[in-house]
Amino acid sequence: MLNTLILAAGLGTRLRPLTDRIAKPLIPIVDNSPLARQAALAKKLGSAKIHANAHHLAQQVQNAAPEIGIDKVWLEKELLGTGGPICRMWQEGERGELLVLNGDCEHNLDVETFLQKARNSGASCALLAIDNPNVNTLCINEENLLCGIKNKFGKDGKSNATFTGISWYNAKAWEKVKEKDIRDFWEHEIPFVYTTKGNWIDIGNPEGLMNAVNSQLSTLNSQLEIAGSAGSGRKYFRMKAAGHSLILQQSHSEDKDFERFVRYGKLFSSLGLPTPEIYAVSENEKRVVMQDLGTTRLCDTQQPMLHYPRVLEKLIAWQEASERAFAADKELAERMFDEKDYAWEQEYYRENYPGEKKIMPDLIKRAAAQPRVLMHRDFQSQNVMVNNSEIAFVDFQGARNGSIYYDVASLLWDPYMMLPSETVKQLFTLWFNANPLLKGISFETAWEDFLVASLQRIMQALGAYCFLSKKKGIKSFDQYIEPGAKRLDLVFSIFLSSHF
Repeated sequence: MLNTLILAAGLGTRLRPLTDRIAKPLIPIVDNSPLARQAALAKKLGSAKIHANAHHLAQQVQNAAPEIGIDKVWLEKELLGTGGPICRMWQEGERGELLVLNGDCEHNLDVETFLQKARNSGASCALLAIDNPNVNTLCINEENLLCGIKNKFGKDGKSNATFTGISWYNAKAWEKVKEKDIRDFWEHEIPFVYTTKGNWIDIGNPEGLMNAVNSQLSTLNSQLEIAGSAGSGRKYFRMKAAGHSLILQQSHSEDKDFERFVRYGKLFSSLGLPTPEIYAVSENEKRVVMQDLGTTRLCDTQQPMLHYPRVLEKLIAWQEASERAFAADKELAERMFDEKDYAWEQEYYRENYPGEKKIMPDLIKRAAAQPRVLMHRDFQSQNVMVNNSEIAFVDFQGARNGSIYYDVASLLWDPYMMLPSETVKQLFTLWFNANPLLKGISFETAWEDFLVASLQRIMQALGAYCFLSKKKGIKSFDQYIEPGAKRLDLVFSIFLSSHF
């Protein structure tokens, strides 16, 4: 009778903070988890009983086990290595052959042939290996038996190979395992080593995780769940497994902001700002694996006014982090949103909006002279995620060193939401009174500067809706052109009445 043990107790230290949330063997990799794939393999090989051990986030492994097809989860209060759980299973009455698989790798190795070779080898145990020169630590003699492990025991052999974490033990060998470090057992039991070819990826670090995602995407027949898209051409997919999910962002090959997205994302997370954690990156494929912030944007909520005060609170925290962000990233600090950018916004609006144009040249110098903070640059309701009590910002690669009023103007005059002007002023007042960066500035001065930034932002947004709809052919932006024009007219009239 064949039993299978899937090792699933690791701490996942190199994949933190991802493994603070999800047990490493349950990390979604495209359409499933490594633990589920290993369990499916064990079932295909005819395993009568499938076991897994668990320690870190053990409850997650226990919860996933029935659906995955794991018969028993062995909890470890303290880590027992590889030999410990093998010994424990025997002591508690499990019998027969034992196949050991690693729950933290992705592979397409021919394990069925390995089992045949192992059983026919005459050895009591066997290791499945591949040729990976970077980590070829197994030393193998002319009879394909293990004669040493580099920096552990034994001597050099005829060839070297890398252990895949897949091993086999007959009943007699299983009974003899007593050591916590299974390599101590191999030293005197002398395993047969079968070296094969194939794709084997250790997902224990961000590079391995990304390689596993790329590998699975290359063979995936079904479509991933679409989680969203952007006018920039970026696409977002949801990778799900065992009740957990991650977002896969796919940028187009010429995305000039890809490097900034990754760098800023890691910086903002390190500063404790409300952005998704980035777990793995593929520069060549322009892909990012990151935290899933849910499906609800601010513009999707049924009662948005319940959330606006919390969004403004998070925006203030974002702005208060400006000095730390600029000190940590010189390029961001020097990426000024200044007169040339405001002039570009007005020109963008005039070139793309077909209606009657507003001419406001004096805005440029006034906007550029406003107090500077870390500016999100596209801070509107579609880029604010609301997940229960959590608020987070996405699409932040356009961040700049710019006006303190620009982001709050972008949010409150957002044509996606069309807040009444009275509500805009109430929320602006809330933001103004709570923002320590505005101490010493009168409300009247702040309100007029806010209107200046508002006109600039709405012109930019209106130009973007027209450009994306008419020139890029993204017809979903058509519906926002008229609301955007109405916003501009309204803010322009408020500005004139306030200004004169």
